[in-house]
Amino acid sequence: MTGVIAESAEAISKVLRTFFTAEEVATSNGFLQGRDPRVSLLSISGFALAVMITRTLAVTLIFAVVTVVLAWLSAVPLRRLLARSVVVPFASALVVLPQAVLLPGDVLVQAVGLTATDAGVEYVILFTLRVGVGVALLSLIVMTTPFSRVVAAMRELRVPVALVWIVAITYRYLFLFFDELQRLILARNSRTTGRAGSHGGWRDASRIAGTFLLRTLNRGERVGRGMRARGGAQPPSPYAHSRNLDRYDYTLVATSVLALICSGVVRWGL
Repeated sequence: MTGVIAESAEAISKVLRTFFTAEEVATSNGFLQGRDPRVSLLSISGFALAVMITRTLAVTLIFAVVTVVLAWLSAVPLRRLLARSVVVPFASALVVLPQAVLLPGDVLVQAVGLTATDAGVEYVILFTLRVGVGVALLSLIVMTTPFSRVVAAMRELRVPVALVWIVAITYRYLFLFFDELQRLILARNSRTTGRAGSHGGWRDASRIAGTFLLRTLNRGERVGRGMRARGGAQPPSPYAHSRNLDRYDYTLVATSVLALICSGVVRWGL
């Protein structure tokens, strides 16, 4: 059991390191890379909010096409974008999957005493697609704009300091926690011989989880004390990266606002 957990922790750690440290796409010559960070943050967030508002499959597919076009114009590999965006919608699909049999509607499939309806299946598909498109849009911000510029744009846009702190600290220390988990598993495996049974594996996993939680809390306290000792009690003041806006910036913002309005009209006005 711990072998499976170790492999999973190592895989997650590698993914997080790639996600948070790889900025080669952000340095390439693309559409979003050439936009002001404030424009990118506002516009992409507007598209994502429009996706969350909509309740129509056709409109969601349109936003999916918009996401693909933005990725293509920004030289973002679609395979990499998909790899970074597939985990959250997959987990969301598992959460809402019971709605396929709970919502009333015409029967599609009936097996083992459960009946899947057309309304339920449509809801699961629509919800999963909305989450996937929204995550892909937000991933474009991280992939096309260095994180320091994202933080600077949030401060310039007067985002609450507490939220900026949360985002910045999560970015900086999340993969360190998975490194801590890997060290715990390595320490356990180095002191164990033979293969444990299923019961023993779950027992070890629960112990590792408890120790990991305590170490995470301890690491958070030490990080907080270290930041306060170095003047971290002050609001974050990253270097500004704003520049003069051009017609492409204004066009992107206008398109985002128009998409948000249209999405609201389709949901509440029709």
